[in-house]
Amino acid sequence: MMAVPTAQPVDSSSVKPQTGIIEIVPSRQPEGQGFSFKVRSNGRLYRLDSARDPKLPRFWCFRICRCASAGTVDATERPWYGGDRMNREDVPAALAAIRSAPDEWLALPQHGDLREWVLADRPVEALPSALAPGTMRRAQTR
Repeated sequence: MMAVPTAQPVDSSSVKPQTGIIEIVPSRQPEGQGFSFKVRSNGRLYRLDSARDPKLPRFWCFRICRCASAGTVDATERPWYGGDRMNREDVPAALAAIRSAPDEWLALPQHGDLREWVLADRPVEALPSALAPGTMRRAQTR
């Protein structure tokens, strides 16, 4: 008896390479109201999630934070806040729209400062000692 193949061959010519500026990073765990993305030109990792608007706390906006290579938020960088004064109910649809077309969203005229910050190709500098978190405690010797 001949076995029926369990997988069909895939035509590799129909698979399109990713060509955008931004690559959505697959999540290893549930992310809630946000996602991580990487900028292809400089390899930097960012996190986009929903947050209360700092200027108008009754509204919601998007917060983008630069991350370390491990995916943790870089505490030395100030996050970017933006969005159109959304209600909580508007956030999932807006997030889905950004996730489906991140390059187009970043290209919008109102995101000029964000685009400049995200696409900047500057070296990662060491954190000044005055800003470094105190991770060690001195043990009392008495």
